[in-house]
Amino acid sequence: MDIHQIQVKYEIVPDRLLMQVRTRQGELFSAWLTRRMVQRLRSPFRQAVSRLGIARAAPQSIAVPEARAMLEQAARERPLPNADFGKPFEADGSSHPLGPEPLLPAEIDIRVGPQGGLLVSLREARGRRLDLRLGDDLATALLRLLDQALISAEWTLAEESSTAEPQPPGTPTVLN
Repeated sequence: MDIHQIQVKYEIVPDRLLMQVRTRQGELFSAWLTRRMVQRLRSPFRQAVSRLGIARAAPQSIAVPEARAMLEQAARERPLPNADFGKPFEADGSSHPLGPEPLLPAEIDIRVGPQGGLLVSLREARGRRLDLRLGDDLATALLRLLDQALISAEWTLAEESSTAEPQPPGTPTVLN
């Protein structure tokens, strides 16, 4: 899938986040993210994006625990020269390979891809599935979009624990 645009926005009536992915081929994929799923997704996704950013910035270094939080924050806040957060999302004229109804994932799997980046799989109980391959910059941009949507949603989610041990690289995280 050649991703052209991603949007994450809060929808008031269903009280959910709507994530939309548009490909360069004009395909549109949509998924609802419930408050419960976002609560479970946020911390592992943030950790995975941080690890990718640190590995990209300093591939040969090992972060001491005292510096990990600072390095993770720098990795998440780094400039994204190819991202345009001001361009409107284009949904018109798109085909819907998974149908017009957004996925309602029962599980989300996050893992590091074989060539780097993240592989994110959203699976619905009835069998539909959306697999995203996110490079380092795209994963970081998606994290920022998720954070912005959470501000709009005004959901009070528990903050991630800074004392939690990060999972070893390559360990898949399945959320349900």
